[in-house]
Amino acid sequence: MDTTDWQQHWNDRRGPFVEECLQARDDLLADLKDPKSAQERVLRDIIGVCADSLHWKAQGYNVTAEDPSRFRSVLPIRRYADFLPEIERETRTKGGVLSCSPVLRWLKTSGTTGVPKRVPYTLHWLLTYRIPAMKAMWGTYLLHHPELLAHPWATLDTQTVREDVYDFVHGVEHQAISNRHPQINSRDWNPPWYQSPWFNTQAPATHAGRMYHRIRHLVGKDLHYISAINPSTLISLRDLVAEHGEELVRDLRAGTLDGQPWSEPDEEAARHLESVLAKGEFSLTDVWPSLTLYSCWLSSSAELYRAKLDAVLPGVSKLPFMGCGTEGVTSVPVDDSLDSQPLAVGQAFFEFVPADVPLGELVDAGTRVRTLLFDEVEAGRDYHLIMTQGNGLYRLWTGDIYRVDRIVDGTPWLHFVHRDGVFHSFTGEKITEAEVTQAIKQGMAGLGLDTGLYMCGPQWAEPPYYVVATEVAVPSRELDRALSLAVDRELCEVNIEYASKRDSGRLGPLNVRTVPFDAITAYAESRRQVGNATQYKYKPFHQDVDFMTGIDGIGRVDGSTTDTPPATATATDSDSTGTPAIATVITTDTPVTATTVITAGTPVTIAAVATAGHSAR
Repeated sequence: MDTTDWQQHWNDRRGPFVEECLQARDDLLADLKDPKSAQERVLRDIIGVCADSLHWKAQGYNVTAEDPSRFRSVLPIRRYADFLPEIERETRTKGGVLSCSPVLRWLKTSGTTGVPKRVPYTLHWLLTYRIPAMKAMWGTYLLHHPELLAHPWATLDTQTVREDVYDFVHGVEHQAISNRHPQINSRDWNPPWYQSPWFNTQAPATHAGRMYHRIRHLVGKDLHYISAINPSTLISLRDLVAEHGEELVRDLRAGTLDGQPWSEPDEEAARHLESVLAKGEFSLTDVWPSLTLYSCWLSSSAELYRAKLDAVLPGVSKLPFMGCGTEGVTSVPVDDSLDSQPLAVGQAFFEFVPADVPLGELVDAGTRVRTLLFDEVEAGRDYHLIMTQGNGLYRLWTGDIYRVDRIVDGTPWLHFVHRDGVFHSFTGEKITEAEVTQAIKQGMAGLGLDTGLYMCGPQWAEPPYYVVATEVAVPSRELDRALSLAVDRELCEVNIEYASKRDSGRLGPLNVRTVPFDAITAYAESRRQVGNATQYKYKPFHQDVDFMTGIDGIGRVDGSTTDTPPATATATDSDSTGTPAIATVITTDTPVTATTVITAGTPVTIAAVATAGHSAR
């Protein structure tokens, strides 16, 4: 598609897109003023589209069609894994099992076992819920910053991508929710920039390659807005400009893209970028002085990025991204509040259980659990969130825990706190105890070692990474390096989000420190004696890496120490487009010591355990 065509599409879609988004926002605001009616409407709608499905009729759930008030007493609370038999059946029928709406694609997201989930993306869910939620969010953005559609180069959208799909389940695409390709029908997501050259399927699939294309197209333009989901994306955007600045200048000056003819030479943009790069330390507003807005997750542990974002985007306004996951939308921003958003009462039927209730144990035992509705929650309290979606996944407990911040016009305003069973997530990787344990076991087994006690914590650095201390018979620096490579590799295998963040350079390699047998045991016992003998228990996961200073033998057995950062080397290669692809691997002989781990970056104290909103995307 040539330039004239994509610009024509932008011009044709601009007006209708603004109208659609503002209308969706108005609809959302109306629901927030009358949340009871909204929740009743959603429940009736979901029962209507699901009651005649094979699963609902076989289980007797269709009785709720006559009496929706019986919904919570008839249908059980379920985890995703509980739906696997029905999902497997529906992969063959392509609809009619969990709901009576056809499955258009299967949404891919990381599972706790490392096996990507298959979330049914039905026509009804797409048109009635998911697309209206996106439009309502963009309606808020447009209301606050109409300049983001001032011209065809005004917005850089990294929230969504267009990529060809090569993974199928019985002939139906299996892809991430962020991939908006192919377009399903005329009511599917279709922003003005949908055909723009930096957004279409011709962009490279690698993170670095796609970012380079985006920057190359937009450097020298009056870019007003950058949208993202994870704040780490915005940080990596600036880092990529720094890393590939010389290439960008050459391409701008020659009118090329990856060395191939592309456009007219832009000497003015090339000189401007050269002057920015000459400063050494620069921000994205140096690259684009026209920037007025960015958006991403900004609450919970994503708040830890705020200082970095302020440095990379000084003076630029910010708006939050919606609270959502592949499984559904929970909240949508309606103003510039960064820490809290209203429950999206028109998106799903929501139930709550106080966070101190051991919900997992009760669900596993098949125990009936009393849930609360939206008008029964209290401000200041944390809750397990249970949601019933229009795609047939009913009373789904994802493990997400939310805090209710306040009640406005009867609607709870809340924010994501953490995932039940997840100890930390820097950039949306959502590492679980089970995943880390599995990776350590497999990594050690590959080296002929048995797994003993270990401790793991997040280390803030550039980029952030995870630190593991593990007991072995004979600790050594060589074993540290070998285990670091092995465990990092295994963690990439069991968690696709972790692998993605490692590939894109947003997470550094996991760093393993071996310690003598009983060193961690002794540390745990010493902690037990500090006035908490009855409460203290050994915990493998921690909010920071302070435990590294207390474990006996963490300094090398030969007594050596160093202030050298974790042993890493950056290897670069090129993909088929010529854009450097970046991979970080532990390959050097640089010693790794306790001093390194303690001083590599400021320890992170995580009040909220996992990154707000999760997934990604």
